[in-house]
Amino acid sequence: MNDLAVIQGHGGIGVVEAVGPEVRRVQVGDRVCVSGTPQCGSCYRCVRGRSDMCQFLSAIGADDLVEIGDLSDGSPVYENSHIGGLAELMVAPEEWIVPLFTRADTVELGMVCSCVSVAGLAAATSPNLAPVEPASGVTVVGCGPLGLSAIQGARIAGAATIIAIDPIRVRRELALRVGATHALDPNVERDAIIQKVRELTGWPTDRLWAGGRNPGGRRPGAGADFVIEAAGADQFPPRLEAGPDPTGILPMQQAYQMCALGGHVITTSLVRGNITLPGTLFSIGGVTHHGGQAGGASPLRDIPRFVRYLESGQFNSRALATLVVPLRDMLDAYTQVAYRTTVTAIMTM
Repeated sequence: MNDLAVIQGHGGIGVVEAVGPEVRRVQVGDRVCVSGTPQCGSCYRCVRGRSDMCQFLSAIGADDLVEIGDLSDGSPVYENSHIGGLAELMVAPEEWIVPLFTRADTVELGMVCSCVSVAGLAAATSPNLAPVEPASGVTVVGCGPLGLSAIQGARIAGAATIIAIDPIRVRRELALRVGATHALDPNVERDAIIQKVRELTGWPTDRLWAGGRNPGGRRPGAGADFVIEAAGADQFPPRLEAGPDPTGILPMQQAYQMCALGGHVITTSLVRGNITLPGTLFSIGGVTHHGGQAGGASPLRDIPRFVRYLESGQFNSRALATLVVPLRDMLDAYTQVAYRTTVTAIMTM
């Protein structure tokens, strides 16, 4: 899409101004979320309970985009992913729309309905993948807006131990404020970080006959019951503390290895390259890997539920919206997000 005029923006909230003749999901005047993930309810994946993999999502190539306007020279204008949220007006298909029946603050609502918060909350709570269990041990690798949302999701689900891992100090501090019980710096822990997680996710006893966990051996019982990987590759060199691997491969490998045998790893990020894992751990370690687009979220079911988290005070949306700007300042906000000098930028009209 490099040669096309494309309005960027992967989601947003607003009020419906007009609908097509066959639209049934929303009405004029409705407050809605334009989701980063569609849910048609009819495709092969949707009818099998995996709306996060809705096949309408794949229909976003240059040949499938719909022209919504023209430039002064007559060139057509398109919207990124049929959304184009960085604009005063979005023209989106019904499959992308989720009605919101709430009076919540616009900025807070925009944060909780963003694709990153949806993915993070879903990775921790959505029944499509591996929802966090009460009193469990959870590790979140990467504390951007997605990871910070996953930390809050783990707290909401009742996890007893929530370990946040990120190289950026201010993000580790924010993780502790929104629900993490421990925060680790991968640049300090380095190769010992896997063992550190095992130590922090121990059990009151190591007596196996009493339901305990053995801390070592060939099949150690310690480790996080749930690991949510949200690190990803660096698209630009961070201007704050850089992590140990800009490709995102190492954090993903470590996420798998710090999971308890029989536990669950949920991966959410985009990395550069291929991942290598210990063969025996992969084959008979009992670790279940869950790869789900948008953290496994079903938008029509989960986004309204996440809004209820916001309304009840369970989800701290405002803490993640570290930069709120009008449209004219969005390019600078994008730069700050890209270089990780802020957590999340929200654009308002």
